[in-house]
This record gives sequence, structure tokens and C-alpha cells, in this order.
Amino acid sequence: MRRIALGFGWLLGLLVAGLVGFGIAARLSPKPASVVLRRNFDRHGYARFTATAPYVPAHVESLVDIPYRDGDRDALLDVHRSTASDGTLPTIVWVHGGAWLSGSKDLIANYLRVVAGEGSTVVGIGYSIAPRATYPTPVLQVLDALAYLTEHAEELGIDPARLVLAGDSAGAQIAAQVAGVITSPQYAASIDAHPRISPDQIAATVLFCGVFDMSFARGLRGRDRWFVDSVMRSFTGSAAYLDDPRFAGISVVEHLTADFPRTLVSCGNADPALRHSLSLVATLERLDVPHETLFFDDDHVPPVGHEFQFHVDTDAGRLALETIQKFVAQLP
Repeated sequence: MRRIALGFGWLLGLLVAGLVGFGIAARLSPKPASVVLRRNFDRHGYARFTATAPYVPAHVESLVDIPYRDGDRDALLDVHRSTASDGTLPTIVWVHGGAWLSGSKDLIANYLRVVAGEGSTVVGIGYSIAPRATYPTPVLQVLDALAYLTEHAEELGIDPARLVLAGDSAGAQIAAQVAGVITSPQYAASIDAHPRISPDQIAATVLFCGVFDMSFARGLRGRDRWFVDSVMRSFTGSAAYLDDPRFAGISVVEHLTADFPRTLVSCGNADPALRHSLSLVATLERLDVPHETLFFDDDHVPPVGHEFQFHVDTDAGRLALETIQKFVAQLP
């Protein structure tokens, strides 16, 4: 480990701009399509990483690239903490987004340092991306990361009894599914998962701009359908992802139970993924799961888009940061 001191899923306009033409792109196999999509996502990820750097507090230090799974080169995690923290807040474990085929813990590291500056220890989880790794690999990796954090809690300075599973975009789906698998034996069995931590260790989830309800994919047409099909073919390795029971678990709303942890759900008013967050909230309400939301009025100006929370120089981004801090601070 080396010590240093010290930020996706649905931006169609940005993605399509990187293609020669939709007619050609629509005929791409999953692998070249994923390369094009990944380049666009990561380009904007690097821009956000750079833009967030000036907001990283000087009192935050990081342990980076800690292996959490033997023999898995992608299974690395970072731990960010404030040297001024009193250690009383829960540990936030954040899963990065990127449509399951791009992104990294490194691209959101500055944002996680900003969050850590508010007093929480924040862990960034690295996982394998598609198409080299397919569903449910990221879920199984994050489960192993949580077990590692529990086993090495004292060494890493985290609170294993109060973990907050967080994520953005595809990372929000992964985080939500991990929390669901931990709290539902049936959900775990559906992907042959064997959680090594107990449900009472998960104090809450924090889910930004996530994808939770795959039923929406059935009504898509044109470029929207090409985008989702390209992503899901990469992530699942199948063109029949909507009908194959092996991938039913991706649609988180179909599998949650009343034991799901307290949750903060947020999404922008101009984010195409908004209806996924609304579907999740409706499910939490039906199950009587305690939850809070951060949404924006339809006429909010300027419109609030996908992954808005990373833009800490905006009013919406600052509000997201304040909301996370308040939500975590009030957890029992």
C-alpha cells in the first residue's frame, strides 16, 4: 500500500457524438461499441477528476490500491479519511459508475476525498468492467470488498458495524443490488452469492442517478435502444438480457424486501435515468423502507443532469454534498 495526502450511464448526446454515424454504430459488435462508449465516459470522468481537485481538503489522506481479493487484478480499493475526523461517523463505501463498462475508483477519487473531508471515512471500490467481465461479477467483487473491510477494519481505521453502501449511475445499481443480496437470502441465491457480512452491518445506502428498473428498456427505440442494447450486451454477454432469467437480478426493484436498509435516493430533473430513481422510491414506499430523496422541480434552472453530484462547483452539487453529510450524520 502507498500513502498519499490530499472526482454515467445515460449521457446519450455525449456518447453518440463520438461515433462516426448511428447507422455504422448500430452494427457494431459489443466489444468495439464498448470501446467507443468507454472512451467517451472516461474522457468526461477525467475532466470531472481535474475539476474536483481544487476542492479536496488538505486534511484528507488516502491509502490507495489495496488488494481485497486474491488473484484479482481489478479488486483494489482506496480508503480516504480526514485527519481532523473524530471517527464517530459511519464508513461510506462508494461504487463508481460508468455503464458497467467504464469508469474507475481513480476517476472519482477526488470527489470521495471531498466527501471524506466532511468527517466520514470513504472507501472507493474498484471492480472489473465489461465486456471482459460480465454480470454478476461486480456484485460478487463488492461483496468480497465488504468482507475484506470487515476483516481489516482496525488496520484501515473503518467502522465495520456502520457501513453505508453508496454509488453513482451503474455503481448505484451495483450498490443497491449488493445491499439487496445481503438482506435477502433469495436474492443472494439467484446469483449464487454468499455474503460474508451480516445485514446489520449495512447502516444505509446512498444512491445517485442509478439504474434500477430494466422494464423501461422494453419501450426504447432508435438511438436510446441501441445505447442500452450495446451496454447490456457488453455487461451480460447476451442479446436476450431482458428475457434471460440469469439477468433478472439487474432489475433491483423486482427483488427488494422490507429488510432493505435506510436509503437516500437522488437524481437530476434532466437525467434520463430519473424514472429509475422514481421507481425505486415507489418500491421503497411500498415496502415501508425508511428513505429520503433529493430531487428537483421540473422547472429547475439550470436543468440538473446525470451525475450532477460530482459538480461541486454548482448549487446542485453543493446541495448533494450537504445532503449526503446530513443523511450520514443522522444515522443511528
